[in-house]
Amino acid sequence: MDHGDNSDSYSHYVTFALRVAQFGFFATTTSCTMLILLTLYGVKRDFGSYKNLLLMFSGLGIVFATTEVLLFPNLHSYKAGYFFYSMERPFGLDTKNVSRFLVFYTGLYGSTICLLSVQFVYRYWAVFSESKLKFFKGWRLIFCIMYCAAFGADWGLSIYYFDEMDAYADHYFRAEMHKRYRLNISEIAGFSLVAYNFDNTPRWRNISCTISLFCIMLIQYTIIIYCATIMYLKMEEKLKLLSFAIRNLHRQFYKTLVIQIFTPTIFLFSPLIFIIFHPLFNVEIVVPTGMFLCAITIYPAADAIVIMYVVTDYRNTIKSK
Repeated sequence: MDHGDNSDSYSHYVTFALRVAQFGFFATTTSCTMLILLTLYGVKRDFGSYKNLLLMFSGLGIVFATTEVLLFPNLHSYKAGYFFYSMERPFGLDTKNVSRFLVFYTGLYGSTICLLSVQFVYRYWAVFSESKLKFFKGWRLIFCIMYCAAFGADWGLSIYYFDEMDAYADHYFRAEMHKRYRLNISEIAGFSLVAYNFDNTPRWRNISCTISLFCIMLIQYTIIIYCATIMYLKMEEKLKLLSFAIRNLHRQFYKTLVIQIFTPTIFLFSPLIFIIFHPLFNVEIVVPTGMFLCAITIYPAADAIVIMYVVTDYRNTIKSK
């Protein structure tokens, strides 16, 4: 872009998003590593098979944050579409393989959402149907992993197949991306969604991606809300049958899950709902939504900090060190 037209440049937003992503990487790797070490070696209480979920979620958070800082994916929302891309070339990869790396990144996002809903199912069964906790032990844990991996793969492949660049999307975004970021979209890895053709007819291939992603989010969020609501209404009655120590632990984990409803709503669901649905309204809007995307990296850190603060065993172990 010409130096005389800097008011149209969004490069400063890219710099800001990069700083947030770097902070998210540091915060997530630090807090999740601490949670893993405390779970394995610090906390004396045996959390049973729930320990597996804590370790899985923390490990996934570290992988997600590392992938984010390697790729530094960015996103630009423009009228009836968005352009999802990366300017980085980690490990010297070409644009085709960077695109596949982006798909892997989006799959990790989908798996993170699913693993969150699995945690709610665990706490629900721990109170109301303890015999079903066998699915989180030993070889049966593979079902939990497969559930998260399947939806993560669905998420990534939806981006890969439905948001693949075509000639119309190239024409739609080329001038805009050069104007805002001085980018030649032929030279970078990316995916795009444009909801409507020039005659305002729907582009169903692209819209199919929106439908697919929304269905995955809806399934997971429905599980989360259902489990949380039933636990809120009926948990106290069930806990009366348990010892004080176990009852107190259940309450602490429930409190963390309640907080875990709000933090993913802020960091995971809300930004994405705006990103994937605004193209359907086809309004005159130009937003550097990469700023929202980078905030997602902060979520695993926030989740780990919530657990270490709310659950007394973690808090006391940290204080004693």
